[in-house]
Amino acid sequence: MSSKKVLICIDDSSFCKAACDYGVYISKLLNLPLLLLNVIDHQHISKKVDLSGSIGLGSRENLLEELTVEEQQESKELIKNGKNLLKTFTEYVKNQGIQNHFSLQRHGNFEENLEDLEKETHLAIIGFDKTSSNHKNIEDIIRALNIPILLVNAEFTSIKSILMAYDGSDFANKAINIATKEPIFPNMARHIVNVNKDKDSSQKLLKEAKNLFAKANFEVQTASLEGDKIDEILKYQEENSIDIVAMGAYSHNRLKSVIFGSFTSKMLEKSKKPLLLFR
Repeated sequence: MSSKKVLICIDDSSFCKAACDYGVYISKLLNLPLLLLNVIDHQHISKKVDLSGSIGLGSRENLLEELTVEEQQESKELIKNGKNLLKTFTEYVKNQGIQNHFSLQRHGNFEENLEDLEKETHLAIIGFDKTSSNHKNIEDIIRALNIPILLVNAEFTSIKSILMAYDGSDFANKAINIATKEPIFPNMARHIVNVNKDKDSSQKLLKEAKNLFAKANFEVQTASLEGDKIDEILKYQEENSIDIVAMGAYSHNRLKSVIFGSFTSKMLEKSKKPLLLFR
């Protein structure tokens, strides 16, 4: 059995429990242990007055001391809350029948902690609430990791089918490579779509993708679509009641993303179902 784990990011977000449910489901499906991770990324912003030069030296020193105490207390509270969350969800996954599980609390930058655990992680699962103003900088997290990431933006449902958007890019080919060699969902119905005005080009790409799956003895359904890429993909998903969308995520060109917008970011904004992202 693989020594790698299914990692679940534990926090106080609205979809943390749903992320745990998907983690439990995948852990059982692949017979992999679960790692519950809580990261304390403490960036203290004081509610007190600012440290401007308009106050006297003695007052400034007193205020600095007060701010230090305030920051320490806030940090202790975050640590305590994080440990309580880990305890709660550890009991939850245990009650769901997962015996092989671990919990870990770390401090510092969220992406750096995930990167540090990358080699022992088969899949990272993160609850993502696009309506929340304080959700993590998900783009930086996705860009930082070279492992599959399941972004959970809805309550858990059993996974019977998966949709892959394929455009022939390196990231799309990497997604197929992982899907055939180390499948996260080994026995699910697979749909491959390509959105393209050029029908001949689209059919050629779909045949290429189908052949890659056929070499690994996976059957797939394919569809050539035309129109707005995101709208067509999500329309196809809804019409076929597909549970998860899988795709390559983010090019290396940050400037292009800033100027033209990112396909990945727009999918995050519009999708009502979890996204399985490959880097």
